[in-house]
Amino acid sequence: MLRDYKPLAGSSQRRGFPKRNVIVMALFLVLLAIGTYQLQGKSNRDANVSIRGGRCNKIDPLAPSFDASIEKILEDSDFKSAAIERLSKAIQIPTEIQDVNPMPADNLEYYAKFFEFHAYLEKSFPLVHKHLSVEKVNEVGLVYSWAGKDDSLKPVLFMAHQDVVPVNRATVSQWDHPPFSGYYDSESDTLWGRGTADCKNLLIAELAAVELLLEDGYEPVRSVVLSFGFDEESSGVLGAKYLGKFLHERYGDDGLYAIVDEGGPVVELEENVYIATPITGEKGYVDSEITIHGVGGHSSVPPDHTTIGVAAALISTMESRPFDSTIGSENPLYGLLTCAAEHSNKLPSAFKSAILNSKDDPKEKQKLVNFISQDARFKDLIKTSQAADIINGGVKANALPEVTSFLVNHRIELQSSVNATLERDLAIVKEIAHHYGYGVKYEEQLLAPATELGYIELRGSRKLEPAPISPTHGPVWDVFAGTIQNVFEKGVFIGDDEKELYVTTALFSGNTDTKYYWPLTKNIYRFFPMIGPSYLLKTVHSVNEHIPASAHLSAIAFIYEYIVNTSENV
Repeated sequence: MLRDYKPLAGSSQRRGFPKRNVIVMALFLVLLAIGTYQLQGKSNRDANVSIRGGRCNKIDPLAPSFDASIEKILEDSDFKSAAIERLSKAIQIPTEIQDVNPMPADNLEYYAKFFEFHAYLEKSFPLVHKHLSVEKVNEVGLVYSWAGKDDSLKPVLFMAHQDVVPVNRATVSQWDHPPFSGYYDSESDTLWGRGTADCKNLLIAELAAVELLLEDGYEPVRSVVLSFGFDEESSGVLGAKYLGKFLHERYGDDGLYAIVDEGGPVVELEENVYIATPITGEKGYVDSEITIHGVGGHSSVPPDHTTIGVAAALISTMESRPFDSTIGSENPLYGLLTCAAEHSNKLPSAFKSAILNSKDDPKEKQKLVNFISQDARFKDLIKTSQAADIINGGVKANALPEVTSFLVNHRIELQSSVNATLERDLAIVKEIAHHYGYGVKYEEQLLAPATELGYIELRGSRKLEPAPISPTHGPVWDVFAGTIQNVFEKGVFIGDDEKELYVTTALFSGNTDTKYYWPLTKNIYRFFPMIGPSYLLKTVHSVNEHIPASAHLSAIAFIYEYIVNTSENV
């Protein structure tokens, strides 16, 4: 069970489980780096690279027999105008969420903008609200249920979140268009405002697809569920946590067919070569909270090392000993790298060889680890990271600090665990405690008695194991990936035969709301059905967040087709 965050004494409260730092997904760093990656002066092209079998092959497109409105979604100008207006008005409702928020039942007024958003959804999607059941969970979370004709089939679930990252009021003047204007620039065909990318685009697209299917007279065989949290940007403890429990009570373990949530987009590897990058795994998480309990006194007669000095020694030692890097055969990052190696002409030959042969050759695998580890932009995707983020100690210049505490945040590598991470930290705590003459306490257990100087305490908080890796073989994956292939190859790219799409996998270094849904299905795919523009890297969670209008249309098209395909392929 995830514990609600309790800040260190005297610290400011902060959000937990952020899914990214200003950027949408770490995989962009990989792809952007590929084009400029230079290793030891190796040539970018080498026809003699030995490849032991192609692994990034095209997936057969899966076209639904019911496709009444696909052409309309992607080609009709009136539909496009209506879709843009609908998303624009959603952006105009500032559903900002802070790091620390009250329980809705204790302060409904705090969530007034969310209730305004609910009213807007009801007005904008009349058929959805007429034909689907709508339930509120913890007052603000939303669950829409569309009953299928065969209740023996597991439902398919679509996720998104209503909340957006707050706009820093000091930066409003830096926006080209006001952050909550929902401004549509017809010249560049882009829609502007907080939430356009993260993630009202997806939420509105999911409802729009269902609305259109209802308008077309479609009746699903498999039930469809939509689940919308309201505090994803502050770890989902009031939204997705309650929604996940609610849905689990209804459907039970492995009770859903599949889950689709925000994640990786379709990215352009190079001219006419595109890769769809659904996220099939997420790193784990734990905060190591370390407290040095010492003795006070006047600073004119200090000990050799104050509690602040001991804390400094601990942090310095931890940072000087980073976790080992590794990339297991099941790491979803392999999929992205393999597609890049097989279909890009820009990779150095040594890097390409290491990627393509690393699963079969330990030496090549080590080369791959070394290559990735050299680049600060994505080295943490293959190891447990550590970041000393919070520290508190001392209250006055002439008083010795009796207690100093600090927090080290870890994102846990897929092959590791919470316990392994904490055990490593404990080993360093023991070492430093022995060196400086302190006792040791770990998770309420006294491992070494306190000395006259005191003791060092380690406890882990906000523990989350790495996410289970979602399957990429079998009928559920085939339907999901085949729908992606069809929507883009036969829809978005129609008329341009030179463009090629490959569907692969990628990895998040952070966590999405899906962490509360793991028991419901093993088939969890985090995917933005859009071509991710290069500027997305700089604008998500920041100034000038905006997306191409085409990104919204492709998202509607994918959800429309995927709902039908999950019913036609049972």
